[in-house]
Amino acid sequence: MQYYDDKTNAKGAYFLFVGVQVLLLLIVYGFVYTALVAVKLAIAKYHLTAMAYLPVVFAMFAYPVVLYKTRKMFQKQRRLLATGWMLAWAAVLIVMLYAFLAQLVNA
Repeated sequence: MQYYDDKTNAKGAYFLFVGVQVLLLLIVYGFVYTALVAVKLAIAKYHLTAMAYLPVVFAMFAYPVVLYKTRKMFQKQRRLLATGWMLAWAAVLIVMLYAFLAQLVNA
C-alpha cells in the first residue's frame, strides 16, 4: 500500500495546471496568428495603417502575463479560481480578436 503524500499530490496538480497552461497558450496563439494574417490582408485591401495590429499585439503580450498571474494564484492554493481566470481570459481574448476583425472588415 502506498503512503498518501500531500506534497506529491500538490506537485502533480501543479504539473497538470502548467500543462493546461501550455495547451491554452498554443490555442490562443493559434488565434493570434490567424488574426495577424487577417489584419495583414485587411491592411492590404482597405489601405489601413499599421495601427490595426495593436489589438492583436496586445493580446499576444497580455495572455502570458495572465498565465503568470494565474500560476501565482495556483501556488497560493487558489486552484479553482486560477483555473477559471485562465480559461476566462483565453475566451475573452479570442472573442475580442474576432470582434475586432469583424469590425475591421466592415469598414
